[in-house]
Amino acid sequence: MTGIHIKNGCAKQTVMAMIIKNGNCYIGFNECLTPQKVCPREGMETGEGYHLCKERCHQTGHAEENACKLAGEDAKDSTLYLIGHYYCCEHCKKIMKEYGIVDVVFNKFPENFYDNRLVL
Repeated sequence: MTGIHIKNGCAKQTVMAMIIKNGNCYIGFNECLTPQKVCPREGMETGEGYHLCKERCHQTGHAEENACKLAGEDAKDSTLYLIGHYYCCEHCKKIMKEYGIVDVVFNKFPENFYDNRLVL
C-alpha cells in the first residue's frame, strides 16, 4: 500500500480520527455534505470560524466527533489517533471526554492499525 487516499469534500484539509478497541478500528472524517471550492474559513487561524463548517459546508462533524459516534461504547478508555491535524477544538475535547477517550495522539498511525477490522 502506498498511502490512504480519502475524498471528503473539505476544501481546507482532510482530517481522519481513529479509535481502536476490541479488534475494531473506527474511523471518522471531517466529511462535508456541501463541499465548497474555497474554504469559508480561508485565512482564519486554527480554531476560528468552525461554525462556517456546519453552516456553509454542512459538515456532519469533526473527525474526532464522528469517530466517537461510530465507536460508541468502545470509545471508553481508548486512545484517539488524529491524522491531518495537530489541534482539537473545545467541542471535540468535550465530546471525547463524554465518550471516555483517555488520550489523543497526533499524526501517527497506531502500531496495530493493520491488525484490526475497519469500521467506517
